[in-house]
Amino acid sequence: MTKSEASAAKPSATNHDITDRLVYPLLSKLVVLIPRSVHPNTLTLAAIGVGLVAAGTLALSTEPYSLLACAGLLVLWILLDSCDGIHARNTSQCSEFGGFLDHFGDALGFFVLQAAIVYRFDLHEPLVFGAMLLRQALACWTYIIRIYAGHLFITRLGWSFEIYAYAAVMVALFYFPDFRLQIGSLPSLDLLGTVLLAYYIAVPMTLLEIGLMVLASRKKSALATKLP
Repeated sequence: MTKSEASAAKPSATNHDITDRLVYPLLSKLVVLIPRSVHPNTLTLAAIGVGLVAAGTLALSTEPYSLLACAGLLVLWILLDSCDGIHARNTSQCSEFGGFLDHFGDALGFFVLQAAIVYRFDLHEPLVFGAMLLRQALACWTYIIRIYAGHLFITRLGWSFEIYAYAAVMVALFYFPDFRLQIGSLPSLDLLGTVLLAYYIAVPMTLLEIGLMVLASRKKSALATKLP
């Protein structure tokens, strides 16, 4: 097995994210071109910086083109966020601090992005804050499970999928600023409100999927210990 093939998987995690499964094989071939002298934490810090700039671009500009700029920066953020781990495994530079920095940067960047969305679009409805609290609860649950199981479980609608989805939403907001969703007699929702409403459906499903992944992993481990 070549280094690029080995890095396409995450040995410290079970990753079912549908976008990672599409992007990782290509990234693995590109990351091998990064010199060993470039430390993985440098890529992590670059990813954090790009994520913060994406949020700042959204919050500090009212120009429509800032939505497209934010979308491009979000894609760059998640690509860099994927590259650091692959590069660390390729060059045997994995570390506890690197893992902490990666996860801390993800949480920080996502929190700032959500704050930028609230600020840019002047959101103050309970639906919005409920969705965001639900999302943060999911993040906490994911890492509690990691501490409990000693393993990170990433679902099909994982972190990468979420950031790519936000990038797509920014593009959609640029091209369809007057979008409204009407379901029966319920209040109509704009595009961003529709996305936030989706959290109320996606988060419980994701919590359930994490639980099923943990149970499957424990069952597999139990069977392995019984084998001679």
